[in-house]
Amino acid sequence: MKSALPRLLALAALALAAATGSSVDPPAKLTADQAPPAQWPALAAAGDPLAQALLARAYLLGTDGMAENPKAAALWAHRSAGKQHPLGLFLRGYARYRDFTRPKAERREAAKPFFEQAVAAGFATLAEQGGRQWLALLGDVHDSGWGVPTNSGEAVKCWRKAAGSGDPFAMYRIGLVYLEGEGVPRDGKTALRWFRKAAAAGEANAMAGIGYCYDFGNGLVKDMAAAVEWYRKAADRGNATAMFHLGLSYIAGQGVPKDEAEGVKWLHKAADVGDPTFMQALGDCYKDGVGVPADKEEAAKWYRKAAASGDEAAKDALEKLEAAE
Repeated sequence: MKSALPRLLALAALALAAATGSSVDPPAKLTADQAPPAQWPALAAAGDPLAQALLARAYLLGTDGMAENPKAAALWAHRSAGKQHPLGLFLRGYARYRDFTRPKAERREAAKPFFEQAVAAGFATLAEQGGRQWLALLGDVHDSGWGVPTNSGEAVKCWRKAAGSGDPFAMYRIGLVYLEGEGVPRDGKTALRWFRKAAAAGEANAMAGIGYCYDFGNGLVKDMAAAVEWYRKAADRGNATAMFHLGLSYIAGQGVPKDEAEGVKWLHKAADVGDPTFMQALGDCYKDGVGVPADKEEAAKWYRKAAASGDEAAKDALEKLEAAE
């Protein structure tokens, strides 16, 4: 598959210009809801609150051709929310909820005011009338009960409608519903079909999902070489989950020649995104000297980071490490 690096570098240059105050000429005539994702950075830099929100969504979810970048997502969500745009308000809350350096209860409390403001500003109504990105996020609102009662049926309805309009992330979410059996019977084959549709449109989360299906034999015959191929495609697009699984594959020598140092390199990249599971796995490598020299202090550092987010397994690992000293 063609590398996304040149495009990502161009987008990064535009984002940097926006952050430093350099002038960026926006594309003529097209508004944010009409423009392709490649033009969102220029529109966002020119001050368009919808483009800022769409760009924040892309960076937050690692979709629409963007690599996952929580810091960039938070920056653009903050700018859009500052103009009271409903989607920007929602995404600012979503970014806070995904701040894995904090315990889940704290993350929910930090995000709640922004979700409530977004709903009060007409998020749900606009989502019903607006573009695919809005509908896909409205599905998440119903699924998680952010500012509205939890309703998994409405969530799937929104995702299906957004997927029908061509939103790759919504296609991925439908696949995830079938993979995990959320309100429907588990169906690996149906999940895989939706993941493939989303992956064909460049959705990195779905590429990781296909890798997972090959890894664990969901909907097809287990094939670690194929799993690694898909994990790598998603990891190269900045998907942290894929980086994590790719790292584990190298450490175990499954689907690729065993290379613990290469595996730890990928775990580092995944852990840097902030998920406590990835942090704890990296801490385990330092504790046991897997792919790196054993280093109890470095292991403790990663366990503490994971534990700070409320991860109980990381707390236990830290306690055992400290007790053994």
